[in-house]
Amino acid sequence: MCQIIWKIGLLWHIWQVLFRVAMSKVMSLTEAVRQFVRPGMSLHFGGAWAFPGAALYEIIRQFAGRDPQFTLVSSVGGATATAPFLASGLARRVISTFLGDGYPVPGPNPAIQRAINHGRVAIENWTMLTFAQRLVAGALNLAYIPTRSILGSSLEDDLGDQFRRAPDPFNPSETIGLVPALHPDLNFTHAWAADAEGNTLFPVPFAGNAYGALAAREGAIVTVEKIVPTETIRAYSSMAKLPAHAVRAVCEVPFGAHPFGCIGLGLPTGEAYGEDRAFILEARAASRTDETQAEWVRTWILDCRDFSEYLARLGTERLDALKKFSPVPALPRAPAEEISDSEKMIVAAAREIARAVRERGYRTILAGIGAAHLAAWIAEARLRDEGIAIALMTEVGAIDFQPLPGDPFLFALRNVPTATMTTDTLTAMGMFVGNERARCLGVLGAAQLDRHGNLNTTRLPDGSFLMGSGGANDVASTATEVIVVARQSRARFVERVNYITSPGARVSTVITQLGVYRKIEGELVLAAAFAEDGARAARAACGWNLQVASDLELLPLPSIAERQALRQ
Repeated sequence: MCQIIWKIGLLWHIWQVLFRVAMSKVMSLTEAVRQFVRPGMSLHFGGAWAFPGAALYEIIRQFAGRDPQFTLVSSVGGATATAPFLASGLARRVISTFLGDGYPVPGPNPAIQRAINHGRVAIENWTMLTFAQRLVAGALNLAYIPTRSILGSSLEDDLGDQFRRAPDPFNPSETIGLVPALHPDLNFTHAWAADAEGNTLFPVPFAGNAYGALAAREGAIVTVEKIVPTETIRAYSSMAKLPAHAVRAVCEVPFGAHPFGCIGLGLPTGEAYGEDRAFILEARAASRTDETQAEWVRTWILDCRDFSEYLARLGTERLDALKKFSPVPALPRAPAEEISDSEKMIVAAAREIARAVRERGYRTILAGIGAAHLAAWIAEARLRDEGIAIALMTEVGAIDFQPLPGDPFLFALRNVPTATMTTDTLTAMGMFVGNERARCLGVLGAAQLDRHGNLNTTRLPDGSFLMGSGGANDVASTATEVIVVARQSRARFVERVNYITSPGARVSTVITQLGVYRKIEGELVLAAAFAEDGARAARAACGWNLQVASDLELLPLPSIAERQALRQ
């Protein structure tokens, strides 16, 4: 009897092994792209913040010179992803929210601008939240989903039939926006680990999450740092975001997010790695001309037979260094004797942010990249020293994180382990920024703004493309209050912006290198300046008939301690 039971158990084990082998979706990335990607497809690159760079480069490698007429779908894109994809002539259309560079400072990407401005590619502009909402609607098999974003902005006109206004059916006095479901043909996701069938553990923060993979008509191709037994997936099922039935192929590609990083908090099998910032800077510099961009694509993509050759070209020393992505903080540099305009602006903004939190009881801050987030970080540290809790958030899902010294990058992965919560864009932007209980203060930058606080980061007066909204429109549309931090000049401070990326209705305050502006009866008024004759300088750098408060406040210059805090 015991022998019979033993034989039954053995047969059951053999059957399980054979079944799993039959169900295995493991293949090389080269084979996965060859088998599942066809010309004319709508390709979505997105999942967690670990961008699927290896997959995107493999598609360029296989389709360069073939005019495949893809639609590129990606919430953000810059020098290391969208720029080489467009420069290689692979896409006729792009669906995105922010097409520019974010490191070391935000700005337009020349290669992307050339492709759009010369008419080589059509662009469909969304916001971070509505992009996520469209994929959620697709995953839920809904035709559309309501939103509070986009209303009152120029995106309404640009999107045409893709965006509809409608009365709220449960509160007809209110107007809501409706956006259609988004169904890419195929999704590419990079993750921490998966089993052979495709059950996938995600790294953090979750950013776009699995919504794109679940909305895609033909499922997802998943690249992972490590293929693991199903028992490992079961043990860490709280981090499993993508089920096997949604996955077409599983490709083991260590460093597959490069030059982005990948961190799996608490997950086994593998080492985290940070962003390759030198690589990002090299790619950004290469995008300046068609010639340098083409040379960069040849060097890093076309001349590499596959991703393993790409990694070999990077070298083990460089890759090992990325695993030590928490650098030892350098000692703060002593402030220069002369106070810079940037220091004036950022320190003044930090004071205003701290004051707003004290006076109006905000609980969270969502700051855009650049001077805005640096000011928010300084304010948060000051408030923490005063015993006032305020949670910093990022668009990609790091909640209540503590910026570590020596690193000013907003999306630095080294800050993620300090967060009290890691989540996704839908939660951060949709449920925290716009939630009344969260009492969110938005802090934004802008390329242009007008007297009513409307912000433009999308198009110049001649129609040429800048970058897009990213999450700015969502913050401006739903946060309790918005403070803007922007450099001032007549070209930037205009009577009326030609393109409203983010409506100014919730903008209360604007801080520049020349002073502080407060909105009074719907118009920005100079309320404080750094010099007694500051009103004259502010008017000279303003494109409208600037009004000055009768009790103009004289702002103190940044102190040594404030300047030191900025350098930390």
